[in-house]
Amino acid sequence: MQRCQRLINPEGIGEVVCFKYQRMLRYGGGWHFENRILLPGYIFVSEAKTGKIKEKDKSSPNCGEGFRELRPFMIPCKVSCLKVLCSEGNLIGISRGIIRNGIPFITQGPLKDREHLIQKIDRHKRTAEIEIQLAGKTKRMVVGLEIYEKQE
Repeated sequence: MQRCQRLINPEGIGEVVCFKYQRMLRYGGGWHFENRILLPGYIFVSEAKTGKIKEKDKSSPNCGEGFRELRPFMIPCKVSCLKVLCSEGNLIGISRGIIRNGIPFITQGPLKDREHLIQKIDRHKRTAEIEIQLAGKTKRMVVGLEIYEKQE
């Protein structure tokens, strides 16, 4: 994110965002919350004029390795669907819910009333795979989901 802010002209940039999600991991005899990057390798630049990348930085050997790979991923897209899922800042919190007759019902968290986004649930890892549209493509990502009850 810091490299993007240096490479893009500050006048043309609104916000550089790296979304994270919260999940639960069990270690040391207990459950712990951990924040992880939602889409590794993707950085979202809002209101950016991607054509205003500083010319000297494009060819400079000091601009950091991987810059040539960075530019193709700077695709303008609306991240409002991700912002809606974020509870605080750019963090997507853990959702909680139940499974009733094989259908998930989310009782609290960012996935409440958005069960249609869920493609796969891993109860052991306490995660869910969701699908959203980004830059005209369907993208799958993992978010935290705790299923605390299963009803038949």
